[in-house]
Amino acid sequence: MKLPKLSKLPKLLVLLGKLLGVVLVLVAMFVAWNWSQLSAFPELPSSYEAKELCSCLFVEGRDQQHCEGFIRQDVVPIDERSYDMEGKAVSVRALWVETRAHYVSPRAGCVID
Repeated sequence: MKLPKLSKLPKLLVLLGKLLGVVLVLVAMFVAWNWSQLSAFPELPSSYEAKELCSCLFVEGRDQQHCEGFIRQDVVPIDERSYDMEGKAVSVRALWVETRAHYVSPRAGCVID
């Protein structure tokens, strides 16, 4: 492999710098354009787990160990799960957001508070 001549190296670095600048501007434009969708992301993992755990436990009547295995996902770590068996509710904390879901009825199932 032949190394570039030293006289071409500064031009190559300038070209790479410009390319990196264009990529950063494109990423910034993407984030600005989709901010409403991106800002909602932190609520998704805790909401999903709370609703699914509540439905599995109180609508389907399965045990806690089965439900935790059924809804397990390895993308976002779950910080905390808490169960209110008497009040038929589940709270889940992930990405600094806590979501609670409670059982309403057999027909309506569980809803997120």
